[in-house]
Amino acid sequence: MSKKYLFILISLAIFNCACESNKSNEKNGNFTYELEIIDSLTIDYLGNLELLAIHAEKDLFLFSEENQLMIFNKAGEKVSVFDKPQDAPDAFGQFVLGATFSNDKIGVLGISKFNIYDMDFNLEKSFKKPYPHKGMIYSGFDHLHAGKKAGKPTFVAFTGGPQVDARSNMLQYYQEYNTLDLIDSEQESFSPIIPFHPNSRYAKGTEAFDFIKPHFQVQDHIVYFTHQNDSLFYQFDLDNHAEFKSEKIPFDKFILNRGYEIGGQQDYETPVDRSGEITHLFQVEDRHVLTYRSGLKLSELPGNEVSSEERREMISKLDPEKLIVREGDGSYSQPSIITKRYRISRVDSKGRIWAHQNVHEMEFEPDQITVYELKLVRKSSK
Repeated sequence: MSKKYLFILISLAIFNCACESNKSNEKNGNFTYELEIIDSLTIDYLGNLELLAIHAEKDLFLFSEENQLMIFNKAGEKVSVFDKPQDAPDAFGQFVLGATFSNDKIGVLGISKFNIYDMDFNLEKSFKKPYPHKGMIYSGFDHLHAGKKAGKPTFVAFTGGPQVDARSNMLQYYQEYNTLDLIDSEQESFSPIIPFHPNSRYAKGTEAFDFIKPHFQVQDHIVYFTHQNDSLFYQFDLDNHAEFKSEKIPFDKFILNRGYEIGGQQDYETPVDRSGEITHLFQVEDRHVLTYRSGLKLSELPGNEVSSEERREMISKLDPEKLIVREGDGSYSQPSIITKRYRISRVDSKGRIWAHQNVHEMEFEPDQITVYELKLVRKSSK
């Protein structure tokens, strides 16, 4: 697979689920959005490159392959490369947990340290994370963003889990949870930020959940985020923590995973519904693009009489990835199905959406890397 989902420490299992029939669909406007391919980036490269970040002003693209980092221009030419052993003095370690451009610098988050490079990968600053890694190790995800706090540049990151001295089946875990971490490169510090919102089902402390993962975007001092297996949209102000808002996302359908008893453990043996999941959150100008899968009831899932490959194909058709857009005024579009021709990866500061070509949907294996530039197009519903 071209997507480098490295889940270390434990494999993700199917979540226990409960159906939520979201009947707030009347909040959706009489319009939909589609994604149109308007351009592409082609790189003559044999391998699996993962797009990490885009420098929109200079049309530079940061890719990774294992512990190698590469910058390409819009013509597909390699501009600079970082290819050193993971234990080199200026290396970030074995895995890239997140990377982003900040002006003409590159921030790279490793498991135990945060590095800042210039555009030629000369190390300018490096400092260690003050707490040990907790949770899972995610590589290739959009888990590091540049932002501002009190007018000064900062970074916001998801490091794999909260900095809580408690397990996910303990009440303390939910009382002291932090969604993200703030990285101050001047002070060389990490600070846990953003507890559960009072409206979050995770804040109630009546059920336990494993693998709570956010999707987030940062615009100056505002952090927009969702949780992967929940149906609320949040806004958090880094300068004024009292400005913490939540709202229901009017999905057409979204099956919530059911938690388990505090102090207990998740049952992974009993067949359950396939839970809904938010797969991406992107900001395009003043709009937010959410991609998701609704999930399937247990009665809708294919039986054991089909092979694993057939089962995956059937589930992909029964539960396709969809797109819903939140307008700047808080209204939402109607959902629309996303083509399987590509896999959405990143959005840049100009509002351009970038997606990897889905080679699994092609009749032959291409000998080049193709990344499509997509445009969000609004259309009236019929």
